[in-house]
Amino acid sequence: MKIALLEINKPGDNKDFNGGFGTTFQIGNSLKARALSFIRSNLENIPTMSYTYLSSIFKRDGHSVKYYFNEVPDSSDIVLIHVSLIRHNEEIKFIRNLKARGERVGVYGPLASVRPFLFGDADFVIQGEPEEIVVEISKSGNIPKGIVKSNPVMDLDSLYFPDWDLFSEKDFSLAPAISAKPAFFVHASRGCPYGCSYCPYLVFGTYRVRKPEKVIEELVFLKKKYGMRGFYFRDPTFSINETRIKKIVRLMIEKKLNLEWGCETRLDLLSIPLLRLMYDSGLRAIKVGIESMNHGLLESHGRIPPKIRHQEEIIKFCEKKGIKVIAFYIIGLPSDTLKSIKETIQYSRRLNTSFANFTICTPIPGTGFYDELKEKIIEKDLNKYDNFHVVFEHDNLSKKEILKLQEEAITGYYFRLKYIFRYFFNKVKEFNFLK
Repeated sequence: MKIALLEINKPGDNKDFNGGFGTTFQIGNSLKARALSFIRSNLENIPTMSYTYLSSIFKRDGHSVKYYFNEVPDSSDIVLIHVSLIRHNEEIKFIRNLKARGERVGVYGPLASVRPFLFGDADFVIQGEPEEIVVEISKSGNIPKGIVKSNPVMDLDSLYFPDWDLFSEKDFSLAPAISAKPAFFVHASRGCPYGCSYCPYLVFGTYRVRKPEKVIEELVFLKKKYGMRGFYFRDPTFSINETRIKKIVRLMIEKKLNLEWGCETRLDLLSIPLLRLMYDSGLRAIKVGIESMNHGLLESHGRIPPKIRHQEEIIKFCEKKGIKVIAFYIIGLPSDTLKSIKETIQYSRRLNTSFANFTICTPIPGTGFYDELKEKIIEKDLNKYDNFHVVFEHDNLSKKEILKLQEEAITGYYFRLKYIFRYFFNKVKEFNFLK
């Protein structure tokens, strides 16, 4: 069979983030905002990882696979699209255009799983992680119809390594967090065991892990085949089991991989001894959720925030050691006030992490948080569920106020003299280290 994998994106989009629903980076029209948007859009460049897993399945069974970016595919037996919130309108247009040409179209992804009725124009909608159904299609050649349920992959080690041949790996970049190129995404686990009601990662399956040896085998493979120099673990919460993480990083050291890498995790799942070991294996960046200075507000949504003292101790150690911290904050949680948001913004500047992002609180379809707020939803355009638009009526703040606060938080963070001097000082240190 001829398989077409279709990506519909705009500059700044990343469909892997936000639990696979996608996110963008749009923070207003001021000169500072436009400058930051341009920089962000031109630094980070990694295609949607789910396509690489599907391609590896089809290719192993002898099928022809081709990736298309914002273009109508050549005549194929199946066109598969990872559908998103952020490009929903454009994806629907592509689907209708393809159907008018007589193509058979299948869609998958978290949005397809929680809102399959949105894709009635497609031939089939995969509900759940797509691999199980794709294996059936690949083995039998039978193309399903309607909504088909696909069970999560419980044994992650049974998956073939992702097929990055679809893309030009020389263009891959995870800058500015990871400087080394080419850089890739790697999964050491899927799912998250925590219960934050607003978290989009809870939509897809339970928490599952790969064996440390299998993770290392993939890293060795990527380095040998593609000359990989950097990577990011795409696990929502990487360091859950300290014993397991220590085994992974010790194997990285033992194999002398010499790779620059990063991960996303919780600060209360990190200790200084663990970070020292992770650093020795190549850790140079961590993404962490600070979210709000108001811990009571976070707890009301099932979030268990790390203790302030531990949080600050870990961040201080990382930044001093040479591990970049990318901190995430949320603007406009339901009980937020002007005062609580201002306190969060001030706290972000006191922490002064290498990078920070401030997203607007967005109820994602399929989460408990969306159900809690569904009576207050005011935005029907799914493209705007990208963490940079206001989609529900806030009790304490107007739409205009929230957007202004977000823009002030982001531009104010990066255009501080304290931040600018520190950024260039760290770049000089990094340059000298790389030499």
